[in-house]
Amino acid sequence: MKASPHLADLSALPKLATVPPKIRLRKVEALGVTLIAAVVFLGAVGVIEPEESNGLDLIVRVTIIFVALTAGFRFLGKRELSQMSPFEIVTLLMIAEIVSPSLTAGDESIPGALVGAATLLFLTFIDSVMTYRLKWFQTVSEALPAIVINRGRLVEDALHKDRIRTDEILSEMRKAGIERLDMIKWGVLEPDGRLSFVRYDGEDTGAEEPLVS
Repeated sequence: MKASPHLADLSALPKLATVPPKIRLRKVEALGVTLIAAVVFLGAVGVIEPEESNGLDLIVRVTIIFVALTAGFRFLGKRELSQMSPFEIVTLLMIAEIVSPSLTAGDESIPGALVGAATLLFLTFIDSVMTYRLKWFQTVSEALPAIVINRGRLVEDALHKDRIRTDEILSEMRKAGIERLDMIKWGVLEPDGRLSFVRYDGEDTGAEEPLVS
């Protein structure tokens, strides 16, 4: 039977008891979020007014670009989040240059920068809250973990889908102090693009010759 590439299909992995999500902020965090939200609100109603643009228009622009770029990086795949090639770094820098004029509409004033930065920080906070509280939003915003090694053997379908080379797996194995593939029970590509390994801890794996040596 072909191994499933999704971590959710592995009942053998240890699980933690479900903790009901509750938002509890430290005093410093609550103060910071309140101040940031206040700046956004004051910008929206025109109390803090950029020189060359409208505060509400600036907030809308930042929100649209934030959502678009977040969705774009989500669709790129997990591996691109943790390891960027020089080409991808250049692309990211070019994106910043391209969207910058659209964000501020030529406004270089301090009030405009303050409202824009506060909007970005507030959106980041809202994203973290929704990801924590809402399971469906977490599913949409974050990729599922994927199994790339199943009981000492490579899951080729997962490697192809996430564009992971065998030399990358070997590199991560060396960093984790793992000599052979048959020492690994599960190799998981995490949502942040990093590889993690669950070892057999000295058990007899029952595996034949390792596929990677």
